[in-house]
Amino acid sequence: MSVFFLAPPGVGPGALAPDVVHRELTRFHYYVVAPAGWGPRLRSAQWSDLAVMPWIVTPEDSVHHRLLKGTLEPMGSMPRGVAQVDQEACMLDLVRAGVGLSLARDALAMAERQETGLEIVEGLQLPCALSFVWHQDRQGEPLIAEALEALAGVWAVSPT
Repeated sequence: MSVFFLAPPGVGPGALAPDVVHRELTRFHYYVVAPAGWGPRLRSAQWSDLAVMPWIVTPEDSVHHRLLKGTLEPMGSMPRGVAQVDQEACMLDLVRAGVGLSLARDALAMAERQETGLEIVEGLQLPCALSFVWHQDRQGEPLIAEALEALAGVWAVSPT
């Protein structure tokens, strides 16, 4: 089996799956998005300020959860969850409804700001990478080599 996985750049599944190999395909950022009109609350906000605000949180196995945990836990904090969802569309619906903050991929965050007026917390972003992942026992299989070759045609595949 092979899958796609989201994690901070250079990390891949790491300790979650020590018996897999990963190849990073592309990098992007997650931004903190907030309901329209929250701009004054967010000016000069740091992660510690955001942690005490209401958040739409996600299950522990989601990239949103892992990214926020990796940022806030070292500060002795975690987001103040007021709702938990597992679909990006639902997260954005709740942000639009004024429930709280969430993370959104860069392109999605920019589109939401332009189309619906959602706020983006300036200066705070979380880097992320999309990786192709496969079990180490399959390293030499032609199918894996073919998949990597096909993916290289779509993304500038970086070695890891």
